[in-house]
Amino acid sequence: MKNISISTFINFIFFTAFLAIVMGSMFFTKVDKEFFERNQHKRYEIIANNFLSIFQQYPTYAQLNTLYSKFNTQAVRNRNLKLLILNNASELELHRTFLGIYRVLEYEDKIFIYIQQYGYNIMLQDLKAESYSYTKALLILFSSLSLILSLFLMLKKKLMPLSRLNKQINEFSKGNFNIDTSSSNLDEIGVIANNFNNSRIYINNLISSKNLFMRNMMHELKTPITKAMFAIETLPDSKNKEILSRAHNRMNEIIKELATIEKITSKVQIADKQDIRFLNIYTSAIKILMIDSSKIDSKIHDFRLYADLNLLSIVLKNLLDNAIKFSSNHKALLLVNEKNIDVLSQGEKLKYELDYYTQAFSQEEKRSDGFGLGLYIVKTICDLHDYKFTYKYENGKNVFSIKIK
Repeated sequence: MKNISISTFINFIFFTAFLAIVMGSMFFTKVDKEFFERNQHKRYEIIANNFLSIFQQYPTYAQLNTLYSKFNTQAVRNRNLKLLILNNASELELHRTFLGIYRVLEYEDKIFIYIQQYGYNIMLQDLKAESYSYTKALLILFSSLSLILSLFLMLKKKLMPLSRLNKQINEFSKGNFNIDTSSSNLDEIGVIANNFNNSRIYINNLISSKNLFMRNMMHELKTPITKAMFAIETLPDSKNKEILSRAHNRMNEIIKELATIEKITSKVQIADKQDIRFLNIYTSAIKILMIDSSKIDSKIHDFRLYADLNLLSIVLKNLLDNAIKFSSNHKALLLVNEKNIDVLSQGEKLKYELDYYTQAFSQEEKRSDGFGLGLYIVKTICDLHDYKFTYKYENGKNVFSIKIK
């Protein structure tokens, strides 16, 4: 029960209450009908015993008329009608007492009491006879169901803001920071909605401040780098010129990666997926890595995949860069097939679980262990592609894997 939603649980409770009311009404109707029938039987017994008792006293017509009036009955005097009733009526009761015999008969929705004692017999029509009415039971059932339905609708209406808040939180988790969850309600749901809205505003301000800082920093860095590249082009060809050119190209690539980080952490990066070959990703990653390809041993079974070339190039570059930088022999092994992209390197096992190294904005701790934001970027881009990023240590090697679904 702990895993079902509140809405489902409420529906279950009210459905159970509905069944309980219906079953309770049925039980009440049964008991009430039995009580009604017992009273009717008791009435017929009293009427019969009174007439059987007075028969022993040879009653006069006046005495009989008094009993007719007292019990709200009348005698059936027509002999042919009496025979017709006796031959065709349904017998409801038959009782034999020391005073005589009486039968309760039903004919054409009318109740007759036929009383016999020695030479006496009389047939009485019960003028007060009535069938059981279900009106009271139906009224109770309708009132109870109306009450339970009203409570159900009131509770559903009370919980509607919770459902709306849940949708808004989902929107917020997808990167929509412009939602407004503020509420004028003073109940618990309203308090939660207002607290979440205050948190949203605070987070939004932090993100805006961080984005502004990143953009300004990249702008300030790009301007002198661009000027320096123009100045390098005026130098005569030499090895120093080549080194400076490569260094400035690398700084330019770093700025582009910072821009990617800014988009990813701001939740505005959308994967531009296309039908590409893995070798295109590998070639692009080697280009931006700017290292000697001899440091990478690769076994690649090329295949096609639907992905963002630029983002996956950054992923592969980061994994290869970490493998080369932190391995004991400064080499990386790349194994690729259509299901897995594995980057292996010799070295000691990671001190913490992978989740530690893929956290955002914990770079000081990570750098003390040799990691910056690289694995955070890898994990985030894998999530954008619905890929699974894993780590294991076997045979003295660190193995980072991307599981392609």
